[in-house]
Amino acid sequence: MTRHPSSPESLTRRRLLQVLTAGTAGALAGCSFLDSDEETPGGSPPAEVTRDPATGPGAGGVPARLAAEYDRTINVVDAGADNTGSKPVDDVLRSEIGDSTLLYFPRGEYQFAEPIERPSVSNLGLVGDRALFRPPEGFAQALLVFGVDGTVTDLHVQGIDFDVTADRTGARPLYCDVDDGLLVRDVTVEGRQDVDKDGMRFDVTSEDGTGRVEGLRLPHGGSTEFPNTGIYVGENSVGQLSFIDCQVGGWPDNGLYASPATGPVNVLGGHYRNNGIASVRVSGDSVVRNVRVTCNSTREGLENMRGIRLREGGDVLVDDVRVEIRSVTGSDGAITMAEWLQSATVRNSRLRTDVDDVPAINAKQPGEEARQATGAESLTVESVRVVGAASGEAAITIAGRDGCRFDRLCIHQGGRQRNGIRLTDSTGHVVTDSVLDVTGDPLVLENATTQRRGFDTVAALPQCL
Repeated sequence: MTRHPSSPESLTRRRLLQVLTAGTAGALAGCSFLDSDEETPGGSPPAEVTRDPATGPGAGGVPARLAAEYDRTINVVDAGADNTGSKPVDDVLRSEIGDSTLLYFPRGEYQFAEPIERPSVSNLGLVGDRALFRPPEGFAQALLVFGVDGTVTDLHVQGIDFDVTADRTGARPLYCDVDDGLLVRDVTVEGRQDVDKDGMRFDVTSEDGTGRVEGLRLPHGGSTEFPNTGIYVGENSVGQLSFIDCQVGGWPDNGLYASPATGPVNVLGGHYRNNGIASVRVSGDSVVRNVRVTCNSTREGLENMRGIRLREGGDVLVDDVRVEIRSVTGSDGAITMAEWLQSATVRNSRLRTDVDDVPAINAKQPGEEARQATGAESLTVESVRVVGAASGEAAITIAGRDGCRFDRLCIHQGGRQRNGIRLTDSTGHVVTDSVLDVTGDPLVLENATTQRRGFDTVAALPQCL
């Protein structure tokens, strides 16, 4: 069994954490690019965004301890870049980007005319004081591209926002294909994506490599005219990549779409709201911990609004999450396990389903390959509370998966004819120390067998009171 990380600090190598150590954090504490307003994801986008270069502290210089990480520190305005949004900054950036270089963007608006692409670079920082990057009107490409056809190591992007509020204007703001040492922190995309282009993409392309995306905010989503994804992690990602305290809402084709990655993806904290297909989607050897998922929109075009989708592989851990299915266009579950998934653990979590016939946990019939790879315990659900007013079907549905273990469950669903746990075409299950307080049958067995110990149908156990 893989040892799952217990905290965000254990997820990155020393190089990634250098800028987050006490000394550096102290140096940065007074700078406004570390301050950000939490915003509920999935809300209405602003009509326009401006960033007056004459306002706000921190416009004058770069923190010394951050600059010490690089051989060259460039204030891009001093280098000739316009921060009033009047003329493009492309040429200045292309000439200044280089190895062991920190580009500092004072507060203001930075207009782009074309994408900036750098196939290979080492130890590059782009740090802003809430600098606003704006693509040209009608833009529908990746704006800042690092790697892809080369090798990039130690890339740091922080304190930069992207403006896609203009009509029929959007961007993949960051496409980071990094061998090792990716750090993206405190970045916001303002506006709803109304062109046929996904949002962010991150890949860690070395098996020993690590990446950390922290405080990324994509709150306004995309137009349902296009099947756009908020954050995509591709099949090239074989290293460890962590998403920490991100806010993603309103994307038609997954909020965080990380299931193609073969390397572990850790989703730690954050709020994901009203995304189509799934708000968080991961595969084997990944962790989803302390995440909140809310589905309470019936915006047309958001299909199958699942909370967390576990797609394939084994040893996925979902821990201490809160998922609410309150009002949706459609959904097949708060947490779902696809036919390719081999094994998973869901624990210490609270799930709410108020939509009829929508289960809190839905493990689908495994395919032949997943069935052959499944171990003694294909699914463990422990210390999970399920509440809500949903009617019909069951709170938990498991199909064709042997040896599932349910421990310390509290299921209380008051909708009409709501069943507790439904097990089909499987054997060897165990239900212990659990309360299944439902209006239908607490336990439905269809060609299935289970053992029961400490099983009740009223809230008598201490953890359910």
